[in-house]
Amino acid sequence: MLAQAGHAVALIEKSSVVCVGTFDGVHCGHQAIIARGRELADATGLPLWILSFHPHPKSIVHPEITPHLLTEPDERVALFAHYGADGAVVQHFDAAFAAQSAEEFAQRVLADSLRAAAVVVGADFRFGHDRQGTPEWLKAWGEKTGRRVDVIELQLEPGTAERIGSGPIRKIMEQGDFARVLKLLGHPYPVTGEVVAGLARGREIGYPTWNLALSQVKLPPPVGVYAGWSFRPTPRPGMAYYGSNPTFGGVGPRLEINILSGTAEDRTPRHPTECFWLTDFIRPEAHFATADELKRQLADDERVVRLRLGV
Repeated sequence: MLAQAGHAVALIEKSSVVCVGTFDGVHCGHQAIIARGRELADATGLPLWILSFHPHPKSIVHPEITPHLLTEPDERVALFAHYGADGAVVQHFDAAFAAQSAEEFAQRVLADSLRAAAVVVGADFRFGHDRQGTPEWLKAWGEKTGRRVDVIELQLEPGTAERIGSGPIRKIMEQGDFARVLKLLGHPYPVTGEVVAGLARGREIGYPTWNLALSQVKLPPPVGVYAGWSFRPTPRPGMAYYGSNPTFGGVGPRLEINILSGTAEDRTPRHPTECFWLTDFIRPEAHFATADELKRQLADDERVVRLRLGV
Protein backbone atom coordinates (compact mmCIF):
# COMPACT_ATOMS: atom_id res chain seq x y z
CA MET A 1 0.00 0.00 0.00
CA LEU A 2 1.29 3.46 -0.90
CA ALA A 3 0.67 6.29 1.55
CA GLN A 4 1.76 9.79 2.35
CA ALA A 5 3.02 10.72 5.81
CA GLY A 6 2.56 13.97 7.64
CA HIS A 7 4.96 15.30 10.23
CA ALA A 8 6.28 11.95 11.40
CA VAL A 9 7.47 8.91 9.55
CA ALA A 10 4.90 6.14 9.66
CA LEU A 11 5.84 3.10 11.72
CA ILE A 12 6.40 -0.03 9.62
CA GLU A 13 5.29 -3.23 11.33
CA LYS A 14 7.85 -5.64 9.85
CA SER A 15 11.41 -5.53 8.57
CA SER A 16 11.79 -3.97 5.16
CA VAL A 17 14.11 -2.98 2.36
CA VAL A 18 14.19 0.81 2.17
CA CYS A 19 15.21 3.09 -0.69
CA VAL A 20 15.93 6.62 0.54
CA GLY A 21 16.13 9.91 -1.34
CA THR A 22 14.14 12.94 -2.39
CA PHE A 23 13.41 11.20 -5.72
CA ASP A 24 12.09 14.35 -7.42
CA GLY A 25 11.12 13.22 -10.90
CA VAL A 26 11.61 9.49 -10.20
CA HIS A 27 13.91 9.65 -13.23
CA CYS A 28 16.07 6.89 -14.73
CA GLY A 29 18.75 7.39 -12.08
CA HIS A 30 16.19 6.99 -9.31
CA GLN A 31 14.76 3.95 -11.04
CA ALA A 32 18.15 2.22 -10.77
CA ILE A 33 17.97 2.68 -6.98
CA ILE A 34 14.40 1.38 -6.82
CA ALA A 35 15.28 -1.59 -9.06
CA ARG A 36 18.08 -2.63 -6.70
CA GLY A 37 15.70 -2.30 -3.78
CA ARG A 38 13.18 -4.48 -5.58
CA GLU A 39 15.87 -7.13 -6.22
CA LEU A 40 16.81 -7.21 -2.53
CA ALA A 41 13.17 -7.33 -1.46
CA ASP A 42 12.44 -10.24 -3.78
CA ALA A 43 15.57 -12.10 -2.63
CA THR A 44 14.75 -11.71 1.05
CA GLY A 45 10.97 -11.87 0.98
CA LEU A 46 10.72 -8.44 2.58
CA PRO A 47 8.53 -5.54 1.44
CA LEU A 48 10.10 -2.65 -0.44
CA TRP A 49 9.43 0.77 1.07
CA ILE A 50 10.55 4.10 -0.31
CA LEU A 51 11.27 7.10 1.87
CA SER A 52 11.00 10.47 0.16
CA PHE A 53 10.73 14.04 1.45
CA HIS A 54 8.47 17.07 0.97
CA PRO A 55 8.93 19.99 0.75
CA HIS A 56 12.18 19.61 -1.18
CA PRO A 57 15.00 19.63 1.41
CA LYS A 58 16.78 22.46 -0.43
CA SER A 59 13.77 24.69 0.16
CA ILE A 60 14.37 24.35 3.92
CA VAL A 61 18.17 24.21 4.06
CA HIS A 62 18.80 26.73 1.26
CA PRO A 63 15.50 28.58 0.66
CA GLU A 64 17.22 31.01 -1.68
CA ILE A 65 17.60 28.19 -4.24
CA THR A 66 14.25 26.46 -3.78
CA PRO A 67 13.78 24.28 -6.89
CA HIS A 68 10.53 23.84 -8.75
CA LEU A 69 9.38 20.24 -8.51
CA LEU A 70 9.35 17.70 -11.31
CA THR A 71 6.96 15.59 -9.22
CA GLU A 72 4.64 16.64 -6.45
CA PRO A 73 4.07 14.12 -3.61
CA ASP A 74 1.03 12.31 -5.04
CA GLU A 75 2.69 12.08 -8.45
CA ARG A 76 5.82 10.64 -6.87
CA VAL A 77 3.86 8.07 -4.89
CA ALA A 78 2.05 6.92 -8.05
CA LEU A 79 5.41 6.46 -9.77
CA PHE A 80 6.83 4.53 -6.82
CA ALA A 81 3.94 2.09 -7.15
CA HIS A 82 4.50 1.84 -10.89
CA TYR A 83 8.15 0.94 -10.38
CA GLY A 84 7.44 -1.80 -7.87
CA ALA A 85 7.32 -0.34 -4.37
CA ASP A 86 5.12 -2.05 -1.81
CA GLY A 87 4.83 1.13 0.24
CA ALA A 88 6.05 4.68 0.42
CA VAL A 89 6.40 7.42 3.00
CA VAL A 90 6.62 11.05 1.93
CA GLN A 91 8.17 12.56 5.04
CA HIS A 92 7.40 16.16 5.93
CA PHE A 93 10.75 17.93 5.84
CA ASP A 94 11.20 20.95 8.08
CA ALA A 95 13.94 22.67 10.10
CA ALA A 96 13.55 20.26 13.02
CA PHE A 97 13.87 17.22 10.77
CA ALA A 98 16.89 18.77 9.04
CA ALA A 99 18.56 19.38 12.42
CA GLN A 100 18.84 15.67 13.21
CA SER A 101 22.34 14.28 13.26
CA ALA A 102 23.23 11.50 10.85
CA GLU A 103 23.16 9.06 13.78
CA GLU A 104 19.69 10.23 14.86
CA PHE A 105 18.31 9.93 11.33
CA ALA A 106 19.72 6.45 10.88
CA GLN A 107 18.48 5.19 14.24
CA ARG A 108 15.13 6.97 14.54
CA VAL A 109 14.00 6.87 10.94
CA LEU A 110 15.70 3.92 9.26
CA ALA A 111 16.01 1.53 12.20
CA ASP A 112 13.14 2.39 14.54
CA SER A 113 10.41 3.67 12.21
CA LEU A 114 11.07 1.87 8.93
CA ARG A 115 12.71 -1.22 10.46
CA ALA A 116 15.18 -1.33 7.60
CA ALA A 117 17.03 -4.61 7.19
CA ALA A 118 18.63 -3.22 4.02
CA VAL A 119 18.99 0.31 2.69
CA VAL A 120 19.59 1.47 -0.87
CA VAL A 121 20.73 5.02 -1.70
CA GLY A 122 22.34 6.89 -4.55
CA ALA A 123 26.00 7.87 -4.52
CA ASP A 124 25.09 11.54 -4.07
CA PHE A 125 22.75 10.99 -1.09
CA ARG A 126 23.47 13.22 1.93
CA PHE A 127 21.54 13.44 5.19
CA GLY A 128 21.66 14.75 8.72
CA HIS A 129 22.66 18.13 10.11
CA ASP A 130 25.13 19.91 7.83
CA ARG A 131 24.95 16.89 5.48
CA GLN A 132 27.08 14.87 7.89
CA GLY A 133 25.71 11.61 6.57
CA THR A 134 27.29 10.19 3.42
CA PRO A 135 26.91 6.83 1.70
CA GLU A 136 30.24 5.81 3.25
CA TRP A 137 28.99 6.77 6.71
CA LEU A 138 25.79 4.83 6.08
CA LYS A 139 27.69 1.72 4.99
CA ALA A 140 29.76 1.85 8.18
CA TRP A 141 26.56 2.23 10.22
CA GLY A 142 25.11 -0.75 8.40
CA GLU A 143 28.13 -2.90 9.18
CA LYS A 144 27.94 -1.88 12.84
CA THR A 145 24.23 -2.61 13.16
CA GLY A 146 24.00 -5.67 10.91
CA ARG A 147 22.17 -4.01 8.03
CA ARG A 148 23.00 -4.21 4.36
CA VAL A 149 23.61 -0.88 2.63
CA ASP A 150 23.88 -0.71 -1.16
CA VAL A 151 25.07 2.47 -2.88
CA ILE A 152 24.07 2.93 -6.53
CA GLU A 153 26.44 4.86 -8.76
CA LEU A 154 25.16 7.90 -10.61
CA GLN A 155 23.59 7.03 -13.94
CA LEU A 156 24.72 8.72 -17.16
CA GLU A 157 22.62 9.83 -20.08
CA PRO A 158 23.19 7.27 -22.86
CA GLY A 159 25.89 8.35 -25.30
CA THR A 160 27.08 11.19 -23.07
CA ALA A 161 29.08 11.83 -19.93
CA GLU A 162 26.18 13.83 -18.45
CA ARG A 163 24.75 12.53 -15.20
CA ILE A 164 21.03 11.98 -14.96
CA GLY A 165 19.78 14.20 -12.16
CA SER A 166 16.77 16.25 -11.15
CA GLY A 167 18.72 19.52 -11.42
CA PRO A 168 19.94 18.90 -14.99
CA ILE A 169 16.45 17.74 -16.03
CA ARG A 170 14.95 20.99 -14.71
CA LYS A 171 17.41 22.99 -16.81
CA ILE A 172 16.58 20.95 -19.90
CA MET A 173 12.87 21.52 -19.31
CA GLU A 174 13.43 25.27 -18.95
CA GLN A 175 15.36 25.20 -22.25
CA GLY A 176 12.28 23.67 -23.90
CA ASP A 177 13.66 20.24 -24.88
CA PHE A 178 10.67 18.22 -23.70
CA ALA A 179 11.56 15.09 -25.70
CA ARG A 180 14.91 14.88 -23.91
CA VAL A 181 13.20 15.41 -20.56
CA LEU A 182 10.96 12.41 -21.23
CA LYS A 183 13.95 10.23 -22.16
CA LEU A 184 15.71 11.09 -18.91
CA LEU A 185 12.56 10.63 -16.84
CA GLY A 186 11.71 7.32 -18.50
CA HIS A 187 7.98 8.02 -18.19
CA PRO A 188 5.39 10.70 -19.07
CA TYR A 189 5.52 14.03 -17.27
CA PRO A 190 2.75 14.33 -14.67
CA VAL A 191 0.98 17.65 -14.22
CA THR A 192 -1.41 18.02 -11.30
CA GLY A 193 -3.48 21.15 -10.86
CA GLU A 194 -6.51 22.65 -9.23
CA VAL A 195 -9.60 22.47 -11.42
CA VAL A 196 -10.62 26.04 -12.24
CA ALA A 197 -13.53 27.45 -14.19
CA GLY A 198 -13.00 28.37 -17.82
CA LEU A 199 -15.02 30.51 -20.21
CA ALA A 200 -16.38 27.54 -22.22
CA ARG A 201 -14.70 28.77 -25.41
CA GLY A 202 -13.35 25.27 -26.08
CA ARG A 203 -16.86 23.85 -25.83
CA GLU A 204 -18.11 26.48 -28.28
CA ILE A 205 -15.66 25.31 -30.95
CA GLY A 206 -16.11 21.59 -30.27
CA TYR A 207 -13.17 21.01 -27.91
CA PRO A 208 -14.43 21.18 -24.31
CA THR A 209 -11.64 21.18 -21.76
CA TRP A 210 -10.78 20.81 -18.12
CA ASN A 211 -8.75 23.76 -16.91
CA LEU A 212 -6.02 23.06 -14.37
CA ALA A 213 -4.07 25.75 -12.50
CA LEU A 214 -0.63 24.42 -11.58
CA SER A 215 0.75 24.98 -8.10
CA GLN A 216 3.58 27.46 -7.71
CA VAL A 217 6.00 24.70 -6.68
CA LYS A 218 5.52 22.67 -9.88
CA LEU A 219 7.89 23.10 -12.82
CA PRO A 220 5.56 23.79 -15.77
CA PRO A 221 6.15 22.16 -19.15
CA PRO A 222 7.13 24.30 -22.15
CA VAL A 223 4.22 26.28 -23.56
CA GLY A 224 2.44 24.38 -26.33
CA VAL A 225 0.18 21.48 -27.31
CA TYR A 226 0.66 17.93 -25.98
CA ALA A 227 -0.61 14.38 -26.19
CA GLY A 228 -1.18 12.49 -22.97
CA TRP A 229 -3.32 10.35 -20.73
CA SER A 230 -5.69 10.69 -17.81
CA PHE A 231 -5.97 7.71 -15.44
CA ARG A 232 -9.32 8.00 -13.63
CA PRO A 233 -9.14 4.96 -13.17
CA THR A 234 -9.62 3.85 -16.79
CA PRO A 235 -6.88 5.37 -19.01
CA ARG A 236 -8.33 8.03 -21.31
CA PRO A 237 -6.34 9.68 -24.11
CA GLY A 238 -6.29 13.42 -24.28
CA MET A 239 -4.99 16.49 -26.06
CA ALA A 240 -3.62 19.20 -23.78
CA TYR A 241 -2.45 22.76 -24.11
CA TYR A 242 -0.31 24.64 -21.60
CA GLY A 243 -0.19 28.39 -22.00
CA SER A 244 -2.10 31.66 -21.63
CA ASN A 245 -4.50 31.33 -24.61
CA PRO A 246 -3.39 34.40 -26.63
CA THR A 247 -6.08 33.88 -29.29
CA PHE A 248 -8.71 34.91 -26.75
CA GLY A 249 -6.79 37.72 -25.09
CA GLY A 250 -4.77 35.66 -22.63
CA VAL A 251 -5.41 34.35 -19.14
CA GLY A 252 -3.00 33.19 -16.44
CA PRO A 253 -1.10 30.11 -17.68
CA ARG A 254 -2.98 26.88 -17.16
CA LEU A 255 -3.31 23.39 -18.57
CA GLU A 256 -6.37 22.84 -20.75
CA ILE A 257 -7.23 19.19 -21.39
CA ASN A 258 -9.60 17.76 -23.99
CA ILE A 259 -10.38 14.09 -23.28
CA LEU A 260 -10.71 12.26 -26.60
CA SER A 261 -12.78 9.21 -25.63
CA GLY A 262 -15.17 7.85 -23.04
CA THR A 263 -18.47 8.92 -21.55
CA ALA A 264 -19.47 12.42 -20.56
CA GLU A 265 -18.50 11.47 -17.01
CA ASP A 266 -15.03 10.45 -18.21
CA ARG A 267 -14.65 13.84 -19.85
CA THR A 268 -15.60 15.73 -16.68
CA PRO A 269 -13.25 16.41 -13.73
CA ARG A 270 -14.25 14.41 -10.65
CA HIS A 271 -12.02 15.96 -7.99
CA PRO A 272 -10.86 19.43 -6.90
CA THR A 273 -7.44 18.52 -8.31
CA GLU A 274 -6.70 16.30 -11.29
CA CYS A 275 -3.56 14.88 -12.87
CA PHE A 276 -2.69 14.51 -16.54
CA TRP A 277 0.40 12.71 -17.89
CA LEU A 278 2.10 14.38 -20.86
CA THR A 279 3.64 11.92 -23.35
CA ASP A 280 4.46 13.99 -26.45
CA PHE A 281 5.06 17.62 -27.35
CA ILE A 282 3.03 18.33 -30.49
CA ARG A 283 3.68 21.99 -31.36
CA PRO A 284 4.48 25.39 -29.83
CA GLU A 285 1.82 27.89 -28.85
CA ALA A 286 0.49 30.11 -31.66
CA HIS A 287 -1.85 33.07 -31.98
CA PHE A 288 -4.80 32.63 -34.33
CA ALA A 289 -6.72 35.47 -35.94
CA THR A 290 -10.12 33.81 -35.51
CA ALA A 291 -11.81 31.03 -33.58
CA ASP A 292 -12.41 29.17 -36.87
CA GLU A 293 -8.70 29.24 -37.65
CA LEU A 294 -7.96 27.83 -34.19
CA LYS A 295 -10.61 25.14 -34.66
CA ARG A 296 -8.99 24.00 -37.92
CA GLN A 297 -5.60 23.81 -36.22
CA LEU A 298 -7.05 21.83 -33.31
CA ALA A 299 -8.48 19.31 -35.77
CA ASP A 300 -4.98 18.85 -37.20
CA ASP A 301 -3.55 18.62 -33.68
CA GLU A 302 -6.08 15.95 -32.76
CA ARG A 303 -5.07 13.81 -35.73
CA VAL A 304 -1.43 14.00 -34.65
CA VAL A 305 -2.29 13.29 -31.02
CA ARG A 306 -4.35 10.25 -31.93
CA LEU A 307 -1.52 8.96 -34.11
CA ARG A 308 1.04 9.42 -31.31
CA LEU A 309 -1.19 7.72 -28.75
CA GLY A 310 -2.40 4.98 -31.09
CA VAL A 311 -6.09 5.72 -30.54
